[in-house]
Amino acid sequence: MKKLLFSALFTSVICHAQTSVYTEDFENVTDLYGANWTLYNDTNTPYGTYAALFSNAWEIVKWSAESGNTVVSSPSWFTTIAPADRWLISPAITLPSNSTISLEFFARSHDVSPYDDGFKLKISTTNTTKAAFTNIETVDHAPNVPISSQLTPYTVNLSAYAGQTVYLAWVNDYTNGNLLSVDDINVTATPLMSVSDFSKKSLTLYPNPTDNYFQLNSNNEKPESVKVFDLSGKLIKEFSDLNSEKYDIANLKPGIYNVSVQSSKSTQNIKLIKK
Repeated sequence: MKKLLFSALFTSVICHAQTSVYTEDFENVTDLYGANWTLYNDTNTPYGTYAALFSNAWEIVKWSAESGNTVVSSPSWFTTIAPADRWLISPAITLPSNSTISLEFFARSHDVSPYDDGFKLKISTTNTTKAAFTNIETVDHAPNVPISSQLTPYTVNLSAYAGQTVYLAWVNDYTNGNLLSVDDINVTATPLMSVSDFSKKSLTLYPNPTDNYFQLNSNNEKPESVKVFDLSGKLIKEFSDLNSEKYDIANLKPGIYNVSVQSSKSTQNIKLIKK
């Protein structure tokens, strides 16, 4: 199903345009293997009519409960109760460097508790063998709500993998559930402002990288707002004392942040590295 996925969270703090890196809504895919997806099946036999429907680990299906929306689905209801181990692995996705990377997707179960399937999201930076993947998200129970009516996607920050080629895996490993469906996969990138971009602006931030604090040289533009965001766009810290010579960030974890400084003339965003 085609959805318009809004990412206002990022555009509020980063001034470069967001670009689409990879999308898949399964509306025009008839063969997952032919579309360069990798599947791993378990040895379990799906229950009843599912046996004929799921000859592979995952299949592209139009469920009546989805009002004609095409999704990719996997069962965990088997003739003999056993854990599922059904992998859906994306084609290779090359992520731009020096960017904030965001993955969004929708997922649902198709039954009530305790038959509401969960899943694991994994990532590999090398190949599609199972051993190459690292778990990055665990969902114990996906909502039993049609994807076609869900408004909020799952969102995962992939910025740590910027500049690398990755594979994403959705793994249905539920025991004695029913069905799991995934749809509308969307990977986007928003370039971070480079050092050369900073020099063109009236604002400078130093020291950078830093341990405990940063200072601002605003060229006589008095800051009206100073905020620190993480790479997913979440507000981490907002400073109330704008006359301070030093802005304390000693309590922040080491990593990369975006500092948004607003004055009466402009709003500028600077990448800050906390050691």
